[in-house]
Parts: sequence; C-alpha cells; structure tokens
Amino acid sequence: MELINKIKNILSPNNFNFIHEESVESTMISIKNFIGSQNVCMIADEQTSGIGRRGNEWISPKGNIYISFLIKYDLSIENHFLFSALTANSIIKFLNNYIDENINIKWPNDIIINNKKIAGIMTEIVDHNNTQYIIIGAGINILTAPKIIDYQTCSLKNYKDNLNYENVLINFIESYCNELKMMSNKNYDQILNFFKNKMSHLGSKINILLPNGDIKEGLLKNLNLDGSLLVECAGIEESIFSGRIINDFN
Repeated sequence: MELINKIKNILSPNNFNFIHEESVESTMISIKNFIGSQNVCMIADEQTSGIGRRGNEWISPKGNIYISFLIKYDLSIENHFLFSALTANSIIKFLNNYIDENINIKWPNDIIINNKKIAGIMTEIVDHNNTQYIIIGAGINILTAPKIIDYQTCSLKNYKDNLNYENVLINFIESYCNELKMMSNKNYDQILNFFKNKMSHLGSKINILLPNGDIKEGLLKNLNLDGSLLVECAGIEESIFSGRIINDFN
C-alpha cells in the first residue's frame, strides 16, 4: 500500500489514475478498458501475453517493469511519435541513474546496451467517441532478461547489484513524469534532439528489413519530425516509416 500511495502522489500532478494488477494478459490490452476516463497508468507484476513489435510475444516474468499509459491525445501535437520519443528518453535517463554504460536507441523503439536489448516501447492510437487516445506501453528488464531467439537481451541487474525493485519502479515513474512536463511545455525540439543524439547508426550505413521482407541498404542521414528515417539509397533520399535495422541484432 505504501508503494501504491507513493506512485499515486507522483502521478497525481499529471492527472493520472493509477491501476496496479498482479497479472494481466498485457497492460497494452487491459488499459483499453479505461478508455473514456481521464489519463490512466497501469502497472502489472507480470504479463501472460506481453506484446512486442509486429505482434511478437514479449516474455514478461515477475521482477521487471511492465507499464502502460493511456493519455487523451492532444491534436495540437503534430505527431504521436513524440510520445514514443519521450518514453525512450525517460528510460535512458532513468537507467543512467544506475549505470554508466552507453545506452542507445535502436530505431524505432528498442533501448539497447552493448547491442543487447534492455527495454522496448509500443504505441497505439485509439479512437473513442470522436476522441483520440494514445496508449504507450513499455517493458524494462530490471531483475531478469528473457531469452529471445532472435536477439540478445540484458537486464539492469547485469550491471547493478542490490537493486530494490520498488525504488527502481518509483524512479522510472518520476523520470517519465519529468519528460511529460517537457511535452506540456511544448519543448518538442528538446525531446527530439535527445532522442536523435541517442540513436545508434545515425550517420552510418544500415540495412533495413522492410515489412514486405525486402532489405534496403543506405546511409542513415537523419530522423524526420514524424519519426521516420531519412535514408540515402543509391544517391536518392527517401523516408522509411517502418521496418527494422538489422545491422547488429534482429
């Protein structure tokens, strides 16, 4: 109860209702039951069917952070990528409180340390009664790193001993709320610039696995305001909106 009260106190200035669940299928799914209410933050001790990118399962045992935010979408904000960016930024700043390792963002939404995934982010726009809501989900490996066939993973515990899970959870929520203040203050350039500075492969040649299975090779020149990549392929610049960089891990 003390932990819940502490979290509520952190969230209340941002007008969030707080919901804690011991076990859910996925916080991204369960939080949809509260669409139509004010902002909601949901945390689960474990997920039985966590969702990763492209619908892949994200293994979710106890001891890690599984959290989703439901936010009424302000149409004055030009693109919802800002919410994904601020979430990535908040995770990096939170992790930097514990470790000195170089932490990067692998576009579009993986947080990596030494080419190992420590966190992932999902976003979804939902329409309800002519109002748009955005759901932002994040999974952060704190005490355990699930074994994934396609790529390597790590946890915060791999780099830092004697972690207190409750304190870690509170520190992340504080970091996230600090980033939300930047959104409220319309510091959009600051959010995007931090994200861009933490991107791996920026300025390098990359291979991108496209949704249709094709692989495109080019020079990653920039991050566009909408979150797409500006890539120079065979001397021609083009924007790539979805795909997966496959230089390091799949």
